[in-house]
Amino acid sequence: MTSHEDLIEELRCLIAAFRLTDFNERIDDGYPLDDIVEELRKIREQLHPYSVSAERMQAGLRPQEYFFRPDKSKRYDLKGLEPHEFFPYSPIIGPLNPISPPFTFRIENEMILGHGNFDSQYCGPPESVHGGYVAALMDELLGVTCVVSGHGGYTGTLSVRYISPTPLDKELNAKAWVQEIEDRKAVIVGELRDGNQLCAEAEGVFIRPKDQFLIKE
Repeated sequence: MTSHEDLIEELRCLIAAFRLTDFNERIDDGYPLDDIVEELRKIREQLHPYSVSAERMQAGLRPQEYFFRPDKSKRYDLKGLEPHEFFPYSPIIGPLNPISPPFTFRIENEMILGHGNFDSQYCGPPESVHGGYVAALMDELLGVTCVVSGHGGYTGTLSVRYISPTPLDKELNAKAWVQEIEDRKAVIVGELRDGNQLCAEAEGVFIRPKDQFLIKE
């Protein structure tokens, strides 16, 4: 039976195919776009009755699914869980999000290790990943590292240093670790590599929210 993840992966591949398709050439060959638009409209209409209207989070679609909230000062026991399991709708690592590349993060020796690749829809410079997506990856990488350290909270500042172009369609490796935690502030650092080539390095300051600013249950 087809799973939710299978469906998302097919849509992810479809988005990639759209990015590389010359639709004007298809029209010149005598194939108007009406049929494609109609098929997409039908799919959207089939899904519409099942659309969930609720607070949007990376943790799930409905409030009862939000066992984990990074905007709370509460400490969560995430032992035994991988990052994609508590952020299934992440735009970077979410297996249930069709715009995620996706990257896979895993916890190892108090570090977060990541690997994955960016394909054509993430293109910025020729044959390279757009710097904004590199920054988004680093924000997620450092943020997840902060979460699994037991700190959690919001990104206060993120500094990304671009060392070399990040290539498209190449298996990339990333890692991040805690540099310092003091009171409500955590400093996390990380890097992104293409093999031995350093592509980017980043430092993030993450702030745990004060109790008086927490969202009430």
